[in-house]
Amino acid sequence: MDSAYKNYVVPGGLTYAGKATKPKAYSGLNRVKVAWLRGADPSVVKAKVFWNSFADSISVDIPEIGDTISVMIDNLQEKSYTFIIRTYDAQGHSSIPVEVVGGSYGEKYQAQLLTRPVNSTVIKTNGAITINWGGADVSNGAFASEVEYTDVSGNVKHKLFPVESLTSEILDMKPNTNYKFRTLFRPDSLSVDNFYTGYTDGGLRSFDKKDWKIIDYSTQHSPGENAVINFIDGTDGTRWHTCAGCSNYPHFATIDMGVERTITQFGVWRTTYAMPDGDDRGPDKFEFLTSIDNITWINHGSFNFNRLINGEQRYLLPENAKARYFKFVGTQGPQSYMVMGEISTYGQ
Repeated sequence: MDSAYKNYVVPGGLTYAGKATKPKAYSGLNRVKVAWLRGADPSVVKAKVFWNSFADSISVDIPEIGDTISVMIDNLQEKSYTFIIRTYDAQGHSSIPVEVVGGSYGEKYQAQLLTRPVNSTVIKTNGAITINWGGADVSNGAFASEVEYTDVSGNVKHKLFPVESLTSEILDMKPNTNYKFRTLFRPDSLSVDNFYTGYTDGGLRSFDKKDWKIIDYSTQHSPGENAVINFIDGTDGTRWHTCAGCSNYPHFATIDMGVERTITQFGVWRTTYAMPDGDDRGPDKFEFLTSIDNITWINHGSFNFNRLINGEQRYLLPENAKARYFKFVGTQGPQSYMVMGEISTYGQ
């Protein structure tokens, strides 16, 4: 009655080495790290990791100490793999196979990564900058932004800011320099490598209005909702309304920025206050003047303003004016009075 299976019985039984325990596959850039716990079998001296249906393999010597065994498998194509681990004792007895699934990432993954945008960069009066971040590509694994800049001592620095941060500050950037930034990605929680987008220049920087002051102006219709201070309060949702029925062009406002700056651009908005679709009572033309001392002024010319559209209208100053003070002068418009939303300056 034993004849059906006696040819398959090994006298004394088979000896198996202790198998790999709790294996994990850590993804990487065209590579995967396979790791597992040593286990309780002290006779295990070697292991082999197989992939591509046993067509490829790598051997691992098991050290005498340490709780975790690991091996890095390099030069892998970008795809998912099933890795099979077998351990061996000194007599060549192998363990039962243990499988673990993992994948490598490469050019295809890299090509779809998006840099987290910078919505705006604000320079404070003390020279510190605040970066206001846009949305991050967290679905593809974005976890941080890296900023490279030169500090006041001339050293190149790198700072990491997590994607959870909506704003970031740099306190020691060298004056008259800019920064660049990129986004760091980790495709999954077990990845051994980070991935990066290319660097992007920090671009245009606006001047913080916190310490700005209106030091002179033509008229305002009334305090509060019509006050000239609304022209520099950071939103086009308020308005500066010059005196209706008691003023005529030109209308002006003079602003003290608190410190000397180099202005390369400025922007002007019409107001959306009380008229969400936009208030068309702004000027058709205006002048922009700058001064270092509020005594001697440079007129940078006459500019056209489209009072029929919402949003910022930005203007270049090719001469990069050095100034602490600037003056906006509305010179021509459809009414005798003028209604405006906001003004900003940009530069270094």
